[in-house]
Amino acid sequence: MRRLAWIAAVVIATTAAATARPDAEPTGTWLLSYTGRGTASEFNICILKVESKDGRPTASVVAAPKGQTVSVKEIKVAGDRVSVVLGNGTFFTGVAGKDKDVVLGGYGNDSVLFRAKLTRTEKDEIASPVTPGKQPAEMAEIAKVASKANLLRFKAQQTKEPEEKKALLAEAAAAAKEADEKLPGLYRDFLKANPDHPVAADTALTMLAGAGKFGIKADEARALVKMIAKRSADYGPDYARFVTVQAAEGIAGVKGLEVVAADTLRPIVKTFTDKEPAANAQVKVLTALKTALTPAGGDELKEVDGKLTKLETVLDEEYHKTVPPFTPTKFDGRKDSKANRAVVMELFTGAQCPPCVAADVAFDALGKSYHPKDLVLIQYHMHIPGPDPMTNKDTIARWDYYSDKFPGAIRGTPSTLFNGTPKAGGGGGMTNAEKKYGDYTSVINPLLEESTPIKLSGRATRAGDKVEIAVEYNGVPTGGEAKLRLLLVEDTVKYVGGNKLRFHHAVVRSMPGGAAGTALKDKAGKQTTLADVAKVRADLNKYLDEYAAERPFPSAARPLEMTKLQVIALVQDDASGEILHAARFDVTPRGPSTE
Repeated sequence: MRRLAWIAAVVIATTAAATARPDAEPTGTWLLSYTGRGTASEFNICILKVESKDGRPTASVVAAPKGQTVSVKEIKVAGDRVSVVLGNGTFFTGVAGKDKDVVLGGYGNDSVLFRAKLTRTEKDEIASPVTPGKQPAEMAEIAKVASKANLLRFKAQQTKEPEEKKALLAEAAAAAKEADEKLPGLYRDFLKANPDHPVAADTALTMLAGAGKFGIKADEARALVKMIAKRSADYGPDYARFVTVQAAEGIAGVKGLEVVAADTLRPIVKTFTDKEPAANAQVKVLTALKTALTPAGGDELKEVDGKLTKLETVLDEEYHKTVPPFTPTKFDGRKDSKANRAVVMELFTGAQCPPCVAADVAFDALGKSYHPKDLVLIQYHMHIPGPDPMTNKDTIARWDYYSDKFPGAIRGTPSTLFNGTPKAGGGGGMTNAEKKYGDYTSVINPLLEESTPIKLSGRATRAGDKVEIAVEYNGVPTGGEAKLRLLLVEDTVKYVGGNKLRFHHAVVRSMPGGAAGTALKDKAGKQTTLADVAKVRADLNKYLDEYAAERPFPSAARPLEMTKLQVIALVQDDASGEILHAARFDVTPRGPSTE
């Protein structure tokens, strides 16, 4: 029952509904539904039958939308509080109000909650997964303006005609500019006209998430936070406090709004104890508070940073003990003594992608099973389904390369390729990680019995932020479309996104020399290049700033340490997309910079 109750002590307008609620009367048949952000339509999850056995409530699923399977893990009722946990891990948490036929609350997971409700019903089936709601007229224009640029970009991705793609991208750029100019006024007009509509809180959240773009000042930010708390109060303290914290996260890193965020978060932190809430819940709030306090510095920041360090250590230790949830098998070695071709596994993934968990964990487990000279692991992050700060222009270019090469095969995350060929796609949750590991090894092991005449060697040395890269190759087939591509990858990146994975490995940070690669005209040769880590970091920050202006990130965190780096060299046939050979080597110290 206290799953989200830790977000306590936020100042919420005191109402009779919030202070004097009757006990819940859970027995009966209930429709569980939620409302998406920025919409009045309701999404029907299931119909539950709640009974009392031995003084305790039990729940079973009577109906679900066609084609969907829903189960109940547990239901709890304590006073006016109602909690339902479904088999897939999502949950409803709410409070009984004066209307005994409706329980308002929030539905989702630890990363996101939507407005939701349990409604008494006599029905035993769900005719449609969506019940349309009456949307304020102003929202139609907002949706039209806000979505136009993305729709044009999607069309541009689908077309194979260069001129059409160019024209569509130009239209998208113009639409994005128009949105930047119109949306601030449209959102503010909506709030003035509909201050009491439930969607008003969603609008306020959207504005705070894009506070920099909307030109929001401190007074307006405070008013928006207050509106969010007030409009969300009817949905219970768990939901109201969750979105209030989300609002503070959105402005914690915005210049001039840090004080508003800190003032919102401090009361929450004061409720923390050694045992409650769980460490990951405390880290969420403390991280946002740290972001808000960083510009000013001071003792409070040091105190918060100290708490975070201790909590992060605990969470890291727990993570390493439990992930992967199986023991990887050490590769016995190649059966053919002449086999020398490296296998390259490329994984397109996203930190906000729940189905990527199985693929990512299996990917990490492969690193414990194979030697780097046998298996070269590469991880490209994408903004799919949500913004991911490990994404960059080169990972997107790589996605586009394979999307053009294999239309329809690379459509979402996770996607995997072996030696440049899409195989063993799909993912799942943590429980599916071992199966994905088996899927991957069944592809990798036969490929390790192949030979190649190509030889690759190289070195990468670092002095300060300058990385000198030299790669030598021999045995490359001539007369074709062989190219050499270089990737600068970070061995381990710590970032906790929506899918809750804490560590990511072999993450591509840039492609020195460009994502298009360098054509290899001769059988043998050498290529040298210089990668400037400071420039890579600056370019990434610039790219992320530009992206955030269009689509805000879930938090201000940007993992850009880049302390332990490696370089991967790929020889790839662009005619087929096949990777002919690859090598990975560590970036080693070259001594103090002489510049």
